[in-house]
Amino acid sequence: MEEKSQYLVGSDGTIYDSKTSLTWQAKDSRQDLEKDITWQEAGEYAKELNEKKFGGHSDWRIPSLQEALTLFKEEKLNKDFKGGDIHIDAAFPPGPGNCTWTSSTRGEREAQIVFYLNGFAYWYEKGDKTISHSVRLVRR
Repeated sequence: MEEKSQYLVGSDGTIYDSKTSLTWQAKDSRQDLEKDITWQEAGEYAKELNEKKFGGHSDWRIPSLQEALTLFKEEKLNKDFKGGDIHIDAAFPPGPGNCTWTSSTRGEREAQIVFYLNGFAYWYEKGDKTISHSVRLVRR
């Protein structure tokens, strides 16, 4: 018998996680905007989606570090926008950035990013665009 997925794919561009009760944006900002974004731009992106009532809701936000880590699944395989391996469920469309900004900040200048290549979190300057920075918004 096939294992039932914990992810429920909606017709509105969202994916509900039955284990965490979080609703995720199916496509991340990299897929939506086709570019890398800074941490500040991630916040503006959330504001835009909320104004558009994306998925019928206006409470989308940058995920916390803990929330972002729930998407990393060592045993799952998906592809990022460069064709590289990332470990998020195939319920999410292939082609996102390989990481997400989180709401976890340190001082004025830094925020944490979770990489779906290895499930690790790293501190980056909020304005950094040197690698494929993107955000996958979440709501509860």
